[in-house]
Amino acid sequence: MEKDRLHKFEWLVEKYSRFIESQILQFNPQKNGIDPDDIFQEVKIKLWNVLTDEKKIYSYSSYIKKIVNSCVIDQIRKSRREEGVISNEKRKKISDRRSYYKKHNSSEEELKNMVGEAVGFLMESRRRVVKLFLLNMTLEEIAIFLNWSEAKTRNLLYRGLDDLKKMLKEKGIEYEDQP
Repeated sequence: MEKDRLHKFEWLVEKYSRFIESQILQFNPQKNGIDPDDIFQEVKIKLWNVLTDEKKIYSYSSYIKKIVNSCVIDQIRKSRREEGVISNEKRKKISDRRSYYKKHNSSEEELKNMVGEAVGFLMESRRRVVKLFLLNMTLEEIAIFLNWSEAKTRNLLYRGLDDLKKMLKEKGIEYEDQP
């Protein structure tokens, strides 16, 4: 009996594997960070369980389609739950780092003012690049904005940031990523 179930399972997987793959790919699971092979594996597990229950199936293609749909939905829900956990962990880390900052500095506003003042002492070309970088522009965006080469922009940014760190260190402000 177990041997018959195994043969039937192997036959189903072999016969419907392309159908299963096409059904999975219709959902474009990669956009949600889900590996289609993971879904395929879940489908096979559910198929095996159905055969174990000896449930009578009249239309394998429609039944398999239902299984694929439920597996995709389950994987998306699982992915979203995991994203929520990761997002909460990120928020917690950010909060911990902010409290670390607040312990070492009287206030964020005071820190911003000190950084802004220090940036003001940078030489003009470095100051422009560092200010744009502090506004969350990428190296590429800054180069395009200033109509400079990426090499020149990178060089001025790294030197400017290095100068800024030195100035802030002289004022007693040191911050490197803490574990």
